[in-house]
Amino acid sequence: MTHLKKLIVLVGCYLMGTAPILTLAGETTTVFTSPGKLCFPQTSLRAELDRYDNIILDHYVVISKEHHFKEGLVFVGFRLNSRPDELWLFSREKNWVKYPNDLIDSSPEPFIPQVQTLPTGQLQPIMPTTISMAPIDASAYVGDGEFWVGYGLNLSTNSNVEIFNEMVRNNRFERILEIGKRLYSGEFSPSNICLTITEMTETDHLLGTQPIPNKTGPDTEAILDIIDVGIATKP
Repeated sequence: MTHLKKLIVLVGCYLMGTAPILTLAGETTTVFTSPGKLCFPQTSLRAELDRYDNIILDHYVVISKEHHFKEGLVFVGFRLNSRPDELWLFSREKNWVKYPNDLIDSSPEPFIPQVQTLPTGQLQPIMPTTISMAPIDASAYVGDGEFWVGYGLNLSTNSNVEIFNEMVRNNRFERILEIGKRLYSGEFSPSNICLTITEMTETDHLLGTQPIPNKTGPDTEAILDIIDVGIATKP
């Protein structure tokens, strides 16, 4: 085998065992000739009708005007009607962590947006949240499970506990979905958000690679074991 063929084979084997990653390369800003409008639903549930074994839930937290650009954190929670005194928070590691939990660090985990341009710890006027980057199986909690979102202010402290408690004291949280109930029916009728935009910044990315984890099984993540262990693990 020639050196060229060996090189092609080696590169091909390497690419088969890697996954694409994006790195920032540059930005292009376009100023519009007149203001435009961008509209989207505040809450979006992606799932088959009346099926909850393969869902993705997105929600935009609207920050009160007096709190724009202040320091604070967003929290995404899950609770059960049958166990109302228990709460699981969606952590930055993409796991559901029970709070409080005597078995692990009892500091509440905030939701960290997966948007590179959003400063961590600063409340933008609209904060994007998502329950999972991949579909989750919530069918075991139909009629019982609920998703909640809220935000707390950082009042001269970097403690997640204090920020979380500030949110609770000021009742700055809301239920966005009860598993089994449709959006746009009854109490779950999210607003449409429309933004007036005057310019757009496009961020270019360089495509790189990283090793693919040794993962087997379905692509759907499960939250079935959060009740027993406090931390959800993939099957």
